[in-house]
Amino acid sequence: LLIKSLQMSGSLSILRRLGSAAKTSLAIIGFGTSAYAAKELHGITNATSDLDAKKNILVLPFHRMKIVEEKKPSLSTLVDKLSSKEDGLMEVEIRELVDVIHAAASDPDVVAIHGTFGHGFGFQCGGYAHVEEIRNAIRVFNESHRRHYEGKGSPENRNNEKCENTNPVKKSSYAFADSFDNPTDPGNKEYFLASAFSQVNMQPRGNMQLFGVSMTSVFLADALEKYGIKAHVFKHGQYKNAPNSITESGYTKAHHENTKAILDSINGSVYEMISHSRHFAMAFDNSVWKAVHDYGTMTADNAQEIKLIDYLPKVNPVFDLVSMNACKSEDETQSQSLREKWNSLLNDDNFKADKMVSISDYSAKLKEKKRYQRRRAHMYDKVKYAATRSTAFESILGILGYDAPYYNFDKMEVDNVFGKGTKDKVAVVHVIGGIDDKVAQKVIRALKQVKNDDNVKCVVLRVDSPGGGVTASETLLEECKDLGKPVVCSFSNLAASGGYYISAFSDRIFAQRTTLTGSIGVFGVKLDAVEAARRHGVEFDCVSSGEHAQTFSLFHPLNDAMRANLTRNMDRVYQYFKQLVSEGRGIPLSEVEALAQGRVWTGEQAKEINLVDEFGGINRAISYATAKYTSGVAEIEVFPKPLSLKERLAKVSQMDMAHVSAENSMSSNLILKTVLEGTVVTPCSVLLTMDESSAVKIIIEDVCERLR
Repeated sequence: LLIKSLQMSGSLSILRRLGSAAKTSLAIIGFGTSAYAAKELHGITNATSDLDAKKNILVLPFHRMKIVEEKKPSLSTLVDKLSSKEDGLMEVEIRELVDVIHAAASDPDVVAIHGTFGHGFGFQCGGYAHVEEIRNAIRVFNESHRRHYEGKGSPENRNNEKCENTNPVKKSSYAFADSFDNPTDPGNKEYFLASAFSQVNMQPRGNMQLFGVSMTSVFLADALEKYGIKAHVFKHGQYKNAPNSITESGYTKAHHENTKAILDSINGSVYEMISHSRHFAMAFDNSVWKAVHDYGTMTADNAQEIKLIDYLPKVNPVFDLVSMNACKSEDETQSQSLREKWNSLLNDDNFKADKMVSISDYSAKLKEKKRYQRRRAHMYDKVKYAATRSTAFESILGILGYDAPYYNFDKMEVDNVFGKGTKDKVAVVHVIGGIDDKVAQKVIRALKQVKNDDNVKCVVLRVDSPGGGVTASETLLEECKDLGKPVVCSFSNLAASGGYYISAFSDRIFAQRTTLTGSIGVFGVKLDAVEAARRHGVEFDCVSSGEHAQTFSLFHPLNDAMRANLTRNMDRVYQYFKQLVSEGRGIPLSEVEALAQGRVWTGEQAKEINLVDEFGGINRAISYATAKYTSGVAEIEVFPKPLSLKERLAKVSQMDMAHVSAENSMSSNLILKTVLEGTVVTPCSVLLTMDESSAVKIIIEDVCERLR
């Protein structure tokens, strides 16, 4: 028993010693863990930005920029991206460009932006609304010293801007062009964009052409008659002018009236925006603007005389001005020489930039900054969680100088961003181009993903479409209504007919003043090529069990039964379209007819008649959705979710092969189908398109798809 007792006491002693050692070890480990956490905290809370602490000027090369709604995967663009061409065409998404300019507005390291326009006709975009959206972003940059945050993305971004831009200074923007005389654009979108910059310069031998806004329509009625083709059109709305190109030889009274009203509205909006940004005197009124149009080509001196241009340097001065500031500390003589060279430009403006930053480099740095911010937020959450679970851990952090509740993170950043930790999302879904089955299926795939994502609280439907087929449009409308989530619409250059149809039940509609929308009307076309075939010795005959069996045949004449049936279909769809607008927009049905009839409205006009709610671009719509339908902070995600690099390469390869195959087989398929079957099916489905080119494109694509 004694031996057993001694053995037991020895075991207890050993256990006690082991326990004591374990506690000491755990304490050391705990301290080590805390020390490691403190080291990580020190690194992430005291890290400096990788952006150079210089006064940067952001360069926007508009002379080689193509603005698009959404980049499409293609082998050529992928190769261009990999090869990093410095002088090639840049495809830039409108939202990406606007975000970059907004970020620069709140970045204390960016003191100016510089837009280059080259010879004045390299810039490409989808329309005036794209230009207007970019102009608004530049306005935000110019007014950033006033802490003007209207329409600048999500509240999260605005909070970040307030954290960074605590001592705002006046920023400047500069535009330079060799000439503003684009022969293909009499309305001169390049100058319309450049005029938003605080200083606009042009070579002294450059020209300025502001001939006014113009639209051209093609009429094929006489050509079709010459070749023996009849076009039977069924439509509702005297202003539904899309089919006029195949039924008329010129503008009808209604067609001319609507086109003139559109042009006057756009031209008026362009004048007002240029007048505001260029600070025209009261004397520069609409009559003077009309005189500018009618004068013709102006010399650089003419343009400067009437305040369209500020200075006429022989070369772009920005490069010298940046060098002037960059070499100030190293070579005062050279700096002074450059200052004297450009003294006339510096009288009214104190040029501060000493380094040029390209848009590609700045975009890359913004992405890296966003990843870094996410890492900071993640680290803060981890430290806060650990500290709340262990008072010892919190005490050790306090000893090391990292006191709760901020742990040396910026207080405003924690309160405004980290403190509102959320998984909320705002989904962005694009509807681009004619609304046919292909476009509809892509959008439906995106909406299905949105519906299954519980974190998505709202959808921003970005519409840039002239319309399309009624079936595809109806499918998209019902998918949006079935989401069970609010939908906010952002109209780009076009959101007309079918584009408006799918948007009618949105909770809010945003548009630019120069957006083209409305076109609430329907039409269908039945082509009859019997006479064309007969002139070439070809006859067709058929046996049918019903009077409507050959309705869509190209080689069967229209009979009374077909005419009555097609007319009835147009009536039914038109009445339903008006009912949708009435219910979706809260407009009495009796008043909708005056807004409908196929008439196209600009955004400026549409707001007055309650077809849109507010002016603004996609960022304005996202801000509204974030503020109203989320916790106030939300991640912005584009749907459908992007494919991986491997999937994109495979898709691009398949698209290119399919395109080649289709090109080689299209003509032979058409001939075979015509000769062997004696018919080519022509869709006389109900179309909801704004213009004739969109209608023809949809019809041709539909026929080609059938032939494949």
